[in-house]
Amino acid sequence: MKSLFQVFRAVASAMIGVGKKKNLAQDFDATEKTGPWPYIIVALMMTVLFIGSLIFAVRLVLS
Repeated sequence: MKSLFQVFRAVASAMIGVGKKKNLAQDFDATEKTGPWPYIIVALMMTVLFIGSLIFAVRLVLS
């Protein structure tokens, strides 16, 4: 569960453009152990949620 939270935190900080060098080093270590797929899957899910929330907000404002 801790690694899932770490993946979510890494992707969220990358999406908004903030992060610490310490966390970046931890992410690279975790990527070497598990591979990039958890990060790719979480990033795709968060991107779909972000785009969906934008579409919802625009439709709500325009209606």
